[in-house]
Amino acid sequence: METPGHGDWKRREGLGSALAQVGVVAVLLAAAVAWFVHRGQVRQEVDAHLRTARSAFLRGNPSDLAMAQQNLEALFALAPDSRDARALAAELQAELWLTHHQPGADAKAREQLERAEALGSRSGERYGARALLLLGAGQTAEAQKLLEELKAQGANSPKLTLAQARLLQKQGHLSEARQAFARAAEGAWKDPRFSTAYGEALLDEGLFPQAVEAFSRATTANPDHLLSKVTSALAQLYAGRPPDGAQATLDEVRSRAKDLTPALQARLEVAQAEVALAKGAPDQALTHVDAALKAWPEEHYALFTRGRALAVKRAPEARQAFEAAAAKRPTAPLLTLEGARLLQAQGDGEGALAMLDAYEKTFREVKARTADGKEVPALDRDDRYWLARGGVMEAAGRQDDALAAYDKALSARGVGLARAQYAKGSLLLARKDFEGAKSLLTAVAPDTGAGSMPEAYAALGELLFAQGEFAAGCQQHYFSLVRARAQGTPVEQLATRANDIKKRLETSGQPAMAKAWLNEAGPLFQQQ
Repeated sequence: METPGHGDWKRREGLGSALAQVGVVAVLLAAAVAWFVHRGQVRQEVDAHLRTARSAFLRGNPSDLAMAQQNLEALFALAPDSRDARALAAELQAELWLTHHQPGADAKAREQLERAEALGSRSGERYGARALLLLGAGQTAEAQKLLEELKAQGANSPKLTLAQARLLQKQGHLSEARQAFARAAEGAWKDPRFSTAYGEALLDEGLFPQAVEAFSRATTANPDHLLSKVTSALAQLYAGRPPDGAQATLDEVRSRAKDLTPALQARLEVAQAEVALAKGAPDQALTHVDAALKAWPEEHYALFTRGRALAVKRAPEARQAFEAAAAKRPTAPLLTLEGARLLQAQGDGEGALAMLDAYEKTFREVKARTADGKEVPALDRDDRYWLARGGVMEAAGRQDDALAAYDKALSARGVGLARAQYAKGSLLLARKDFEGAKSLLTAVAPDTGAGSMPEAYAALGELLFAQGEFAAGCQQHYFSLVRARAQGTPVEQLATRANDIKKRLETSGQPAMAKAWLNEAGPLFQQQ
């Protein structure tokens, strides 16, 4: 039996259902579109925060690191499982711990690194942070194993090269470390941290001009990089440069109070102490050293400068300060070799020899690779050490031991070859072995005047005076004064030396030559 209107009802049921279904689909599609749009916006925000964080981190100052950290925190609020961002956060915290000595940054670095590793990050920040954290914790064997494994897998980046350089430095492989620092700095030339690390390594070795050059590369990457600027000033002060230029830099850094982390505060105070030393105020220098050590008790340059200030005062505590500095950084030649020299100069030969013995013990097992691939004891090629030891032995009156040390320095044929030739030649001159002395001194003080060592020309002049060759001796002394003036020796000192030579000539029965000498040498020490 047909029900009236039944077909219409079916048609209405089907149409309504279809419209409802279309509506549901439309809602779902709209939701999906909204979700995808939102997801895209979130991804854009995440990428923007990551780019900004990396850019800020690259500039390297504490305020830049704070900006990078803020962007990472904003990123994690949107995407807490961003593995590469976690790896960057780990590297940032490692930088705050190892370079700026911020309390608690080591724990934060490990926490972020563990999250990055759990999320499967394979970024350079992850592996670089892991290697640096191992080194910072003193786990050199673990760091070496990690770096060897990564190298076997073909991994290569400036971050890993920097970690390798720090490892080699800790192990005492200084030549290889310098090369690795240089490669890392070249590979990451836009990042001032790498050139700064290279500069600090060179400073630890007492290679002041090279260190200043490395710091200048850091400030080329970021003219406002505070750590490189203040450490460059320190290097110049250690090299004996006038303090006025350094003081201007230090005043500028000091004005950035909000950026002064413990590391920067300590480094700033050490440099200020060196300014005080340069101005003849060792007590004021010690006050600045105390401030540096209060900011960061592990600052080895502060302990070294304390030793320098105490040595100026001829205080017996100088030895303890130098030994403490060397204990903080046993593979830093500057601390030990210069410390030994200053102790010997103040009459503490025992302390100087003890420091050199400790240095020899540190490097005794270290091997260096020659150009033909052979391994030799690193000490055999360390001319700086043998020169320092020879100087200590000579000052102690142990001339035979000094000659043996100088011969070791000569056989190393390193960058200090000319210095070794002068040192042995000067000692032979003192022993009146004129022929032996002359052959060594003329190698670094040629008759053309083209040599760069004023003291070598002065020694050669004394040798010729001793042999009665006064005219030739005056020529060599003149070259000595010319070179000394070119290297910045004050004119008052030049005048004193010239007058001493005049008196020598007069007492040797050469009054006419003494008068001629002053006429010739006088213009060298006249005020301009």
